[in-house]
Amino acid sequence: MDADIAAQLNERLSFFGISGDEDYYPQVRSALAKVGDESLDKFYRQIAATPQLKGKFQSQEQMNNARRAQIAHWQHLFTGRATPEYAQRAQQIGEVHARIGLELRWYIGGYSHVLSDLIEYMVRSSTFGRLPGMEKLGKTIAALMRAAMLDMEIAVSTYFEAEQGMRNEMLNKYGDALDRLAKGDLTVSMDRLPGKFGELGDNFNSAVRQLHETMASVAYSAEHIHSGSEEIRLASDDFANRTERQSASLEETATAMNQITGMVQHGADQTATMNDNVSIMQREIAEGGEVVASAVEAMDQIHQSSTEIAQIIDVIEGIAFQTNLLALNAGVEAARAGDAGQGFAVVASEVRALAQRSSEAAQGIKDLISKSGAQVEKGVGLVGRAGSVLQDIVGRIGEMSGTMEELAQAAVTQAETLDQVNGSVTEMDRMTQQNAAMAEESNAASRSLAVEADSLSTQIKKFRVTMSANKVRDAAKGQTGFRSKAA
Repeated sequence: MDADIAAQLNERLSFFGISGDEDYYPQVRSALAKVGDESLDKFYRQIAATPQLKGKFQSQEQMNNARRAQIAHWQHLFTGRATPEYAQRAQQIGEVHARIGLELRWYIGGYSHVLSDLIEYMVRSSTFGRLPGMEKLGKTIAALMRAAMLDMEIAVSTYFEAEQGMRNEMLNKYGDALDRLAKGDLTVSMDRLPGKFGELGDNFNSAVRQLHETMASVAYSAEHIHSGSEEIRLASDDFANRTERQSASLEETATAMNQITGMVQHGADQTATMNDNVSIMQREIAEGGEVVASAVEAMDQIHQSSTEIAQIIDVIEGIAFQTNLLALNAGVEAARAGDAGQGFAVVASEVRALAQRSSEAAQGIKDLISKSGAQVEKGVGLVGRAGSVLQDIVGRIGEMSGTMEELAQAAVTQAETLDQVNGSVTEMDRMTQQNAAMAEESNAASRSLAVEADSLSTQIKKFRVTMSANKVRDAAKGQTGFRSKAA
């Protein structure tokens, strides 16, 4: 920044021909010390008496500060060659004048008054100041300087007035254009502005044109966003309703699956209990089979004993028969003996009767044994058949026990599978409820999007655009990449 200021200052010094003038500065500083304060006092009294100027200073203290700053600035100027610091101070003075609204003519007029006093003083106080005509020469030079300053002020003021006129024209056109733009008219454009403001007007027109195309594209997109958001809202409503129904169905399914799982588990427990009971029954029937086998063996032994008893009875019958024969022979011999054999006859008769009863009893026993043998044989057959039946029952129960064990294992497996299915259904129910919650949030978001789209459409309608539908569509496709179904 300092380099730029130095370069501009050197350019000005060269153009004004200010070079090697430091030798004359001591006289200027001396004159400034003598008449500077008095001249500035006179100048500021004139400012206070001028209606256009007295309002620029709010107090006498402010005016005194400005006077001291001006003296310090001139003293710095005439201490030697102009420096960048001097240029910066001069620029600061100009910025202050611009801020308080001090017009250039008053500043140049003030310089003309002070410089006139300095010129007249330096001519009057010079070596030749007392010569005839020197005072008039000083006044003449001062008058020449004031006339030149006046002419310069008029020309410069005219230049700035013309510049201000173009600036005012530009500001008026900009004001009108911005007013229309603020009211939403995007068809506004500015005519070519004069001078250096032409590029500014072109830039404004280009910016408005791009804004017009953008807003047209936004309007087109907003319309389709509104349509799309409405479709999304309807789809979200439908999805939320279906998800809610699905969640309710899954909840009912989960409850039913839980009940079925409990029933299957209960059935598995009962099947396991039945399997245990069948195992116990199988053992008991096996024991019964052993008992039947023992009974069959006992029957065989009884049948064998009956056979042996029958043989003994046959012996007894033989003995009875022989006894009867002996008794008969004894009776015959007793009859032969006559009276001497009466006692033997009685004994023989009794023995014969006893043998007869023994034969009858043996025959009765034989008949009973025959019947008992037949019954025992029949019982043996029945017991054998019962043993066979029990063996078949044991086999059947063994097969049924294996089947029941398989059923019990299958029931346990089914219970575990149903438990897993129940867990999966419960998880699906939880996820479906989460999906329902997400669907509700999505539905709320889509409703919010629809509201925002309506608001956007309302805001867009405040702008006036003249772009054709095709251009709007092309702009929308080119800028947003959005393609509607209608397009």
